[in-house]
Amino acid sequence: MNKFLKYFLLGILFWFVVDFTTTEAIRNPSHYYSIFMPALLIFYIGYPLLFSLLIYKFKLNNKLLFIATLIGIIIVEILFTHNALLYSFPIMILTIPIAISIYSLLTFVPKWIVDKEIKKNKWKLILIIIIYVLVSLVTLFGNGGSGS
Repeated sequence: MNKFLKYFLLGILFWFVVDFTTTEAIRNPSHYYSIFMPALLIFYIGYPLLFSLLIYKFKLNNKLLFIATLIGIIIVEILFTHNALLYSFPIMILTIPIAISIYSLLTFVPKWIVDKEIKKNKWKLILIIIIYVLVSLVTLFGNGGSGS
């Protein structure tokens, strides 16, 4: 299997797992997917496809890939999902670095796996995973602003 396809398939898997564990889907999947599912497929497939192209067809270096990731955050989290946590002061001071970490998990970790660069990026990976696990736990056990 070529790198493009490996990254694409891993990207879909990562998007599904990360979205499931960092949104209300973890507490009420049938409700979440009944509301968002056709649109979610665009994100689950589109983001990995776009980044597969950027990485393996257009050969973006890590710096340009990071900039593309930032643009991805703006498009997905602000334009499409209207995530007010990313543009409301002062909470944005905390949530912007968290979003960068989560999207780095979605963008770079599949690349590191495919390119066999996990050891090289071990400390970044550990930090990204710690942040991801904390966000997932807050999502699972927090009240999610529902007042319950």
